[in-house]
Amino acid sequence: MIAVAVPMIATGSENKSKSQRIVMETHPIRANPTPTIHRAPMHVCVDAYYDELSSTITINYDGEATGETLLYKDGELFDSSSEINTTFSIMESGYFTIEINTEYWTAEGSIEI
Repeated sequence: MIAVAVPMIATGSENKSKSQRIVMETHPIRANPTPTIHRAPMHVCVDAYYDELSSTITINYDGEATGETLLYKDGELFDSSSEINTTFSIMESGYFTIEINTEYWTAEGSIEI
C-alpha cells in the first residue's frame, strides 16, 4: 500500500466583526437618602458596543425600566433616543459618551472613535 502525503493548508478564520465593547457604569438613584429597608444592591445589565464595520453604537438592556438614552460627542449632545435599547449611527470621529437615565438608575460609558 502506497501512502501519499497531501500537504494540508491551514486557513485562519478572521473575525470579520470589528465590534468593541463599551463599559457601562450604573448608579442607583436614591429617592430617600436614608432607606429603612436594607436590600441587596440592584443589578442592572446594560451592554453597549461600537461596530466599526457598520459605524454604529448599539445599546442593549434586558430589563423592565424605561428611560432615555443620550449620546454626547466631545461634551455636546450629538443624538438621543426615548428608548434604552437603541442604535446610533456614528459617521465622524470624536470622544463619545453614552448616558442612560431611568427613574431608578443611571448608566454612563464612553469611547474614543
